[in-house]
Amino acid sequence: MSELFVITPLKWTPAVYGPEEVRQTSAILQFTVNNRLVTRVDNDWTRVVDKTVCLSAYPLALWLVSSWWRLHWEPVPAGIPNIEWRIAHEMGSAGHGFLWPPVRFESDGEMVTVHCTPSSAESNEPIRYLNRLHESIPSAEFTKGIVDFIQIVIDRLDSVGIQDTELHTLWREVGGERTNPKTASYRKMEALLGFDPDEGPETIVDTLLNLSMAVGDAAVAEIAASTSSPLHLNQVLESARSAGLQGNLSGIYALMPQATWCHYTTATPWDRGRDLARTVRQHLSLYSAPVSNRLLSDILGLEERGLADGDAPMAGTDLSLAIKSEEGDQVNLLFRRKRPNGRRFEVARWMADVLLSSAQDRWLPATNAKTARQKVQRAFAAEFLSPIDALKTYLDNDLADEDRIEEAGGYFGVSPLTVRSQLVNHGLVPWNVIGNGSTPRDSWLEEWEKVKA
Repeated sequence: MSELFVITPLKWTPAVYGPEEVRQTSAILQFTVNNRLVTRVDNDWTRVVDKTVCLSAYPLALWLVSSWWRLHWEPVPAGIPNIEWRIAHEMGSAGHGFLWPPVRFESDGEMVTVHCTPSSAESNEPIRYLNRLHESIPSAEFTKGIVDFIQIVIDRLDSVGIQDTELHTLWREVGGERTNPKTASYRKMEALLGFDPDEGPETIVDTLLNLSMAVGDAAVAEIAASTSSPLHLNQVLESARSAGLQGNLSGIYALMPQATWCHYTTATPWDRGRDLARTVRQHLSLYSAPVSNRLLSDILGLEERGLADGDAPMAGTDLSLAIKSEEGDQVNLLFRRKRPNGRRFEVARWMADVLLSSAQDRWLPATNAKTARQKVQRAFAAEFLSPIDALKTYLDNDLADEDRIEEAGGYFGVSPLTVRSQLVNHGLVPWNVIGNGSTPRDSWLEEWEKVKA
């Protein structure tokens, strides 16, 4: 039994109204993540603040089974999630008229992050959820917790003589799919593309599965997670045939011993990326110095002018791509960005991917998707090009000076957004005052002064 993700019916309390399977699975429920309570509520009916809530377990179990593949594999989109994504990932979609915890599940393929927000202070509902939490757990623990809960609900149904419900049927189907490697791969691909089972376009799913046999399962999964439409996928596949810049991976392969330990998934993707970047910088004796274009070019076997303004074969897509040759260490680099800072960041992301990806992956995509692999890439690139300690020294702790941030970006050869993101991701600047262009500079500085006070 999982101890990190636990939904427990503490006591069955059969209800009077509703379908029999819903009535007989009414229960006092407690829900914890990483030992933090989700079901802490202000209950108008009992007039107490409680650690449990009365709900029916059946609708929740049915929703968890129906959303199984998407909950486990579909990352949160880069923009605002659409209604289809929210139905598959927000607990309120369990429906049946119950006041479910305001919980959202976000998977990156390795970890599942559970977001819970308190009910509005102005809410007139008789049950108001009180706790705010943002907890990440390994996907395996998430799976265990769901399996345990579903089995408890099915056992309850069987014990009261309710059999062959929709939950029984769907759970048997999901169980069969999970144990069949071919079917599981198909369902995973559908989920990565943002579709429910049997709703993914067959031609697109088959195209990606066939491609995975040639260029690597994990690589194609990353492309699927970033694919927004059939047109976008066609653009990616067409652009992948382009002649990009030719490089050589021998310089990165020489760094492999520094990356061996980073294959383990005990740390978060962000931590693995940063730690690998620090290790590589130390190996290259960079210390706090910026990474020159010459060094980046040498590592990837490029001519230095390749990092200057240049062609970007993947500009019409949401990813850049490095394609390893079938033999030897040659690599075809297909940039998405045209400007030098963007190209430097892409090269650094490819470095991380070469060091940490499977040898079977011939394609190395750098995408906008919020998967674990992309998080590692972005964290590595940010720390390798603009290490946080050197960045703080350069800024002299004047973290809200926009001019200094612009200068720091120029000094380290990264965008100002990368500088701000480094400050935010290390807890030096609150995320809501990142100042990414959507907030006027004066307002940002004013908000920062409030936070400091």
